[in-house]
Amino acid sequence: MKHLKKGGAKDALLSLFFPPCCPSCGRSVGREENFCPECSRELYIPLPGKLCPRCGKNPCICEELAPPYLHTWAAAYYEGAIQRAVRRFKFHSHPGSARVLGRMMADVLPKPLADDGKRFDQIVPVPMRPRREKARGYNQAALLAQEVSRRIGVPCQNALKKIRDTKAQHDLTEEERQKNLSGSFLASPEVSGKRILLVDDVLTTGSTAKEAARALLAAEAESVDVLVLSITRLKKD
Repeated sequence: MKHLKKGGAKDALLSLFFPPCCPSCGRSVGREENFCPECSRELYIPLPGKLCPRCGKNPCICEELAPPYLHTWAAAYYEGAIQRAVRRFKFHSHPGSARVLGRMMADVLPKPLADDGKRFDQIVPVPMRPRREKARGYNQAALLAQEVSRRIGVPCQNALKKIRDTKAQHDLTEEERQKNLSGSFLASPEVSGKRILLVDDVLTTGSTAKEAARALLAAEAESVDVLVLSITRLKKD
């Protein structure tokens, strides 16, 4: 996988000082392994052709969601080992998990990325609420975006800002999520004319990606695609 080789030298150096571990349970793993054997058995990967290429869901929710982005790619379902890894990454101070999780995300992108070697001009992470990011010490989407950037050679830019504090999304209904996020993002003029790859850790209803993409397009981005580590499942494949 040609584009993954760009991160190989740095991975080898990091492994000398920070031995790789399973992002789900913390057990030691080999440098080329993502998860330990036990957790690997609990990875649930979307089957090819089963998800709508635009909204990323099965069944398709494009009619209800009306996503302004063009494609959605997800490395796994938000279940089992990935669900544990995301929670460990976000809530238990394991920012180093971004190295393995970002590698998984880069691996699901189409290859080649475009005729000229690149499908995107810029990678943009979904921003967090400022107070929450300060309390956590990092934005997990930004760490994932940086790792994807390193692996595919497309620059990463924090081109989105959260301009309004919002409630946590996980306790809200789909309708409440959309109202909660409406008008909460502002994009930098730097995205004008650029093909953007929007990065986040989990896609549930698509409300966050929709509002973030709207802000990017309002700043005259040429297009927006979405890459997430995990996606919630509406029904079993």
